[in-house]
Amino acid sequence: MNRRQLLVSLAAFAATFAIGRHIARAATNPFTLGVASGEPSSDGFVLWTRLATNPLAPDGQGGMTEPVRVTWEVAEDDALRRVVQQGTVEADNRFAYSVHVEVSGLEPNRPYWYRFTALEEQSPVGRARTAPAPNEPLDRLRFAFASCSNWQSGYFRWF
Repeated sequence: MNRRQLLVSLAAFAATFAIGRHIARAATNPFTLGVASGEPSSDGFVLWTRLATNPLAPDGQGGMTEPVRVTWEVAEDDALRRVVQQGTVEADNRFAYSVHVEVSGLEPNRPYWYRFTALEEQSPVGRARTAPAPNEPLDRLRFAFASCSNWQSGYFRWF
């Protein structure tokens, strides 16, 4: 074996190892469904995630079988260095391993960043914003609307 063959073999081994680790991590990542926030108030909002290592599992439990301790953090910066709220909840099969956290005690009309940690994995970082304080003057106001539909039954509309 010459030097070139040795280097190619080492590179192939390293690539195989790295790909294998990535696949193994993907199989154990409980945050395959992402994170969400909503229902803003002037001092908080609701955070949500659902743990699912296998989101299409036939039993509807997302590949989860045991209760899981989930930590959540809310910070003033997108790097999550200035954490202002944190806590722990348990996700279990009663709610299909979903997590619903009502955060309060925050400053009005400002952005915050959040994430969850479970099974030694961290979720993507999400961004939420508190609503303005009551009677606070606004420069602008935007609304977003979302609607559900069931393809077999047609669209569901409120207007």
